[in-house]
Amino acid sequence: MNVNELAEALRAGESAPESVLGEDWELARRLLDGEGVEDALPAELALAVLEAAVTLRRTGPAEVLSASPDRDVAKAARRALYQLRSAGVAVSERARTPEVPPPPQPVPTDEALPGFASLPDGTGQRALLLAQPVRGGFEVVEALVSDELGVLSLSRAEMGRSAWRKLARRPEIERLLPLSFAEGRALLAEAVRCNLATGTPFPPDADVGLRHLGIEAAAEELPSLPSPEDGDATLAVESGALHREPEFAAWLPPEPELKRLALRVDEVRTSPLALSPEQQADALRERIRSQAEEFFDPARRRLYARRLWTVAPALERRGAAHAAAVARATARRMFHNAPGLVSPFAQQLFGKVLALMARPPESRGASPTAGAREEGVGATSAPEATGERRSPGGLILP
Repeated sequence: MNVNELAEALRAGESAPESVLGEDWELARRLLDGEGVEDALPAELALAVLEAAVTLRRTGPAEVLSASPDRDVAKAARRALYQLRSAGVAVSERARTPEVPPPPQPVPTDEALPGFASLPDGTGQRALLLAQPVRGGFEVVEALVSDELGVLSLSRAEMGRSAWRKLARRPEIERLLPLSFAEGRALLAEAVRCNLATGTPFPPDADVGLRHLGIEAAAEELPSLPSPEDGDATLAVESGALHREPEFAAWLPPEPELKRLALRVDEVRTSPLALSPEQQADALRERIRSQAEEFFDPARRRLYARRLWTVAPALERRGAAHAAAVARATARRMFHNAPGLVSPFAQQLFGKVLALMARPPESRGASPTAGAREEGVGATSAPEATGERRSPGGLILP
């Protein structure tokens, strides 16, 4: 019998198969029932116990087998623990102790090791690079994190000091936001919290990189943004123009909202009513306003407010100080649900999609803000994409 068949037999409480010794089968059943066992199980039977335990949402077998001298079994047990945590099952602290092999020992150094992070894209995803010194060089962790789902990918590698310095000086890296090591760890800890809160599975072997960095899930949600200030309402009126900035040019609503908007636009353009061009434009603007208002509920306002707040320093660094002030003012008002009309930033998130839909099919690969003036509902054109840039690990960089 294979591992899957053995796991099914264990879950069903069947007697020992012919291919398994009766005493081993009894040990496996006891382990699945939460009893600690001192004798080692055959690897195939231990893997079957882990598979059955994940299905039954039982943590005991994985906690015991994570200390197994068999490396394959121990690795499978750690993977099972992450699957259980992702499913919302409480795991005892005993299972979080470091496993073999131990992480590389950090080496004391006076050399500053900044991390780097890309700006959040329209879905809230960011690329992150962190490095810490180890004997012989640096351990570099590269991750893709989402402010909604958590850690989406994570890889680690060791490189020499000269290789890391060369990587840090590359033009695509210099365009990223610099982070201190503590800030980078905090960003990863918040991402881990999101994984557990949403049940998003961790990437394969992510536990190794997270453990080497000493990352645990953040104990609580991020602190609130500052309260709105005097003058924020005036600045926020200009927030629709933020979509002209290259940092926001590619931000679009989620795919389900795009499909919904397309249907609503078709309703107007195929209406049996004889609408003048002005009436049709007014009807389209009203649909954009109402959909933006429905989409930006309190939770999404806080989510997008944090994204705006994160981008503001990059605008300042590029010399767009006024745009940074508008982004911060809009973020404060959105986060605290300030009274007033729907934010122009929120409306333009949908408005520039309408502008893109109005363009000829052969030109739709360009920036989604291009051609908005012709539609009369949004921002002016933004610089067109010049191709993807990728980090050494393959993540898309701005």
